[in-house]
Amino acid sequence: MRNTTYNLIGFLVLLLLSISVAVYKPVNLGLDLKGGISMVLEPDYSRAVEHEYERTARFIDKTLREKNFRILDVTAHKDSIEVEYLEERELPSIANTLRETLKEITVEQMGEGILSVKFTGVYLEQLKKDIVDQTIEVLRNRIDKLGVAQPVVTRLGKERIVVELPGFLDIERAKRIIGSTASLELKLVVDSSPLREELEKKLTKNTEILPSRDGKEWFLVDKVPVVSGSDLKTAYITKDEFGAPAVGFELKSEAASKFGEFTSQNIGKRLAIVLEDRVVSAPVIRSRISDRGQITGNFTPDEVRDLSLILRTGALPTSLNILQEKVVGPSLGKDAIEQGIKAGILGFILLLVIVIARYKSAGVSATVSILMNGLLLWAGLAGLGATLTLPGIAGIILNMGIAVDSNVLIFERVKEELRLGNTLRKAIELGYRRTLSAVWDTHITLLVASLILFQFGSGPVKGFATTLAIGTIASFLSNVYYAKVFLDFLAKRGWLKV
Repeated sequence: MRNTTYNLIGFLVLLLLSISVAVYKPVNLGLDLKGGISMVLEPDYSRAVEHEYERTARFIDKTLREKNFRILDVTAHKDSIEVEYLEERELPSIANTLRETLKEITVEQMGEGILSVKFTGVYLEQLKKDIVDQTIEVLRNRIDKLGVAQPVVTRLGKERIVVELPGFLDIERAKRIIGSTASLELKLVVDSSPLREELEKKLTKNTEILPSRDGKEWFLVDKVPVVSGSDLKTAYITKDEFGAPAVGFELKSEAASKFGEFTSQNIGKRLAIVLEDRVVSAPVIRSRISDRGQITGNFTPDEVRDLSLILRTGALPTSLNILQEKVVGPSLGKDAIEQGIKAGILGFILLLVIVIARYKSAGVSATVSILMNGLLLWAGLAGLGATLTLPGIAGIILNMGIAVDSNVLIFERVKEELRLGNTLRKAIELGYRRTLSAVWDTHITLLVASLILFQFGSGPVKGFATTLAIGTIASFLSNVYYAKVFLDFLAKRGWLKV
């Protein structure tokens, strides 16, 4: 009797804690219930590989010239690098130097005086994986700054990314923030003209032509930037000398030192501030600049706010292609919630009638256990900060069915023991003891399955797995452990009928 009392006190404490959590910490609703934006993205791998070849080509050119090899040119292509050399006798040494310096390449002679350098297949696969991982990390940082509750940024397959923003309905702003590479670059201006054709005559392999932000002017600039987005320490909203919105930025210490040296050597020349391959402004360097700068360009307050956010959270490794975009209105989720509540109430009433009609006062005990199961599940979702989705609701319904099944299994076994002539108290003990292994196996199997689904599934599957895992633990606690406590309590007072 004393153990039953302690268990009932523990039940009341657990009940009060669960109610407190459920009341004071609401469950986050997913995209399908709250409305919001869903996107499927794919990084531009071909462009990323091309940039990697360009970076590697510059490194190869510098390395071979430092070792005094007679190199004519090092040219980067979309899928290879060509190294042109003068002396045939230097070929083995050049090839060995490249293989020792860069482990991720293959070197092959393409003709007299030409070597072809390519990345290995293993390296390209790892590069793709790293691009997806880095993209997911940057996007999560950006979305966190937006203040979206419980966003989903996860991998879809090997090469795609799913982004879900519950409660966020501004699709254009979402595309601007998510799709921006934040590729800030500061490049020395060689020349400028309103006509691109004039600059093409001066174009070399170390320069490129970029348009201005308004498309009215063209700039011939160095390909290699002095400072890039990865060198930024922070970015913030400010105003220019005329009071117009602008973005201020601060450089990391190493980049600040390099930038200070560069600006001191190029006073009087123009410096292009390049965003997304467009020149937003090209001021003249008047004096030495070290760790701070400002980006101006007729920005609106909203553009400045988003640009500073994007620059603060880091640059994407490559541009993103939006394969699918979808806006889910809040009315759809509202209808789903209302219909779900109605269906849940109707289903529970029918369940209550059937269980009580079948198992009498034991059915009342089962009903209390199922209600406790639902409360524990809801409190668990709220306490862990999990997001409830439509698949998650399906997980809750499945969990309720398993809870009923556990009670039915135990009650039927107790009735069998009663038919064998055992007393009510003994029938309860034997019924639980002889069904516990089956109930235990069921719950463990469900828990393992839900963990596997959570580990390898995407957004909706994770929602289903989360509710199923929390519900399985809650079910064992309420419908197995406390259900027996309730039966013992009723039996000791002579109120139990099965």
